[in-house]
Amino acid sequence: MREMSEATAPPLHPPPTRLRERLRRAAVALSLGVANPLSSARDGIARGIIRAGIPVNAVTLAGPLAASLVFLPAHFGAQVLAGAVLIVAGAFDVLDGAVARISSRVTPFGGYLDSVVDRYTDFAVLFGLLVYIERHWAGPLRVLYLALWGLCVVGTSTTAYVRARAETVITSCKIGFMERPERTVTLIIGLLSGNLHISLWILAVMTNLISIQRILYTRLQVAGREPRGRLWLWTYPRITAPHLALCAAFILSLVLGHHVIPRP
Repeated sequence: MREMSEATAPPLHPPPTRLRERLRRAAVALSLGVANPLSSARDGIARGIIRAGIPVNAVTLAGPLAASLVFLPAHFGAQVLAGAVLIVAGAFDVLDGAVARISSRVTPFGGYLDSVVDRYTDFAVLFGLLVYIERHWAGPLRVLYLALWGLCVVGTSTTAYVRARAETVITSCKIGFMERPERTVTLIIGLLSGNLHISLWILAVMTNLISIQRILYTRLQVAGREPRGRLWLWTYPRITAPHLALCAAFILSLVLGHHVIPRP
């Protein structure tokens, strides 16, 4: 009887699959708890823009104009203010899609224009960072961070191109962690924390890593092979436990990283 009760007793530790499912549900709940209020606010502002009669493309074009204002705080060395400017520029980046969707004005040209304008926004921000490095960092460290800035430029410019070219020969190449939203948030948190130098370290590595991952993934797909495991090519989508865990690790690095890598 005792042997039967031990055999039918529930395991002391849940199987790994149950633990992963619980982590997944927790990640989804946390993401929705943050995303739902932000989405409601975004849609409310978008409806106001529609009532004001502002064209969708005008909202799209306002993004790089707002991002170019980062030159002013960068010139004066105000990292926190530069982060605030990027928040405003990022708001235009998400508002144009909401305005188009709510007003039923989603068009192929609108999507094309949005992608092109995103590149201008990216480079406006990067050149603002160059102004900051040139004016406020000196000596050998300035040379180091100029090199990291150059890697950030290369990684930012090739990430989207590598994916676009890959999707001419395979169906989809949506892999890698450091896509445009993650890049923007990395810069905003780094600037607001006064740790732009940590943002440069992260972006210099991760933007080029995602390009390499996409090249390797495309090679496997063209050869008719699937990658073994999901970590090394990072095929985890957003709103999953691994994605949120990596986000949390980077946020901690951006906020506290100056204790490890001193500010220039």
